[in-house]
Amino acid sequence: MLNYGLVLEGGGLRGLYTSGVIDLFLEKGIQFPFVIGVSAGAGYGCSFVSEQYGRNLRILREFRKDPRYLSLGSYIKTGNYFGLDFIYDEIPKYIPFDTEAFLASQTRFITVCSNLETGEAEYFDKDKDILQALKASSAVPFMCKIIEHKGKKLLDGGIADAIPLKKSMELGFSKNVVVLTHPAGFHRKKSFHPSWFFYRKYPKFIEAINSYVDRYNESLEFAEREAEKGNVILIRPSKDLKVKRTESDIPKIEQLYELGKRDALSACTFIQPPTPHAPSPTPHTSPKPAL
Repeated sequence: MLNYGLVLEGGGLRGLYTSGVIDLFLEKGIQFPFVIGVSAGAGYGCSFVSEQYGRNLRILREFRKDPRYLSLGSYIKTGNYFGLDFIYDEIPKYIPFDTEAFLASQTRFITVCSNLETGEAEYFDKDKDILQALKASSAVPFMCKIIEHKGKKLLDGGIADAIPLKKSMELGFSKNVVVLTHPAGFHRKKSFHPSWFFYRKYPKFIEAINSYVDRYNESLEFAEREAEKGNVILIRPSKDLKVKRTESDIPKIEQLYELGKRDALSACTFIQPPTPHAPSPTPHTSPKPAL
C-alpha cells in the first residue's frame, strides 16, 4: 500500500479513463490508504476499493445502450437524465458491488458532494449508505433531481470541489496521485447556465455554480504546480479521444479505458513488473433485464 492519496476527478463516461488507470493498479497489486472521488470518479473508484477488476467496463458494455442508464426518456420518466436509481440500485443485482469487501478495506474512501443550502462541499466517509452518497455526487445539475442524504440536499460534488487535492493534503497526504479526465492544456471556459431558474431557492448554490469555472481552473493549476514540485503524480489522457460525458460509442469508451491503463503505466515509476492478479473483464456474462 502506497503512502499516497488517490484523487479521482469526475467527468461522466470520460471516467472510463479513470477505470483503466485504477484497474491497472489492481493488476499490479497496488492499493492506497486514502481515495477521494468526485461524481463519476467516486462511482468508479468504489470498485477499486472493493478490488473488483473490470467491473466498471463491464457495466458500460452491458448497460450503456439501455435507455434507463442514460437518455431523454429517463429524464422524462424519472427526472434524471443519468438514471441514478437504475445505475446504483438495479445494475448491482446483475453485476454485484461487493459492499462487504468495500467496507472491510483498509482504504479510507471519501465521496464529494455539493450542498445546495451552503454551496460548499460535503465529504462523506464510506459506510453502509455509500450508494446514496454516490447518487448525490453523480447528480449533475440541471440534468438530475436533488438527492437528500443524511438530512442534506445534495448534487454533483464537482460544483463545490472538482479536484479535491487540497482536501487530501488537509487530511495528511502530502503526496498524491491525481487522475484527471481531460488532456494537458484543457481549461474550462465560462458559459451560460440557467441556475436561477432551477435553483432560486438556493442562492449559495447559484453562487457556487457561477464561480465554478474559475475555481475549477484554479484547482487544476494548483495540481499542476504540485506536480512540478514533485508532490503530485498527474495522470491524464495523453491524447484526446473526444469522448463526451454522455458518450454512447462503446468501442470509443473501450479505447479510453485502454488509454488509461497505458498512461498509468507510463506515469507511475512506482509500478513494479506485472504480477498475476486479475482476469481480463469479459462482456455479457450476466443476464440482462428486459428493456
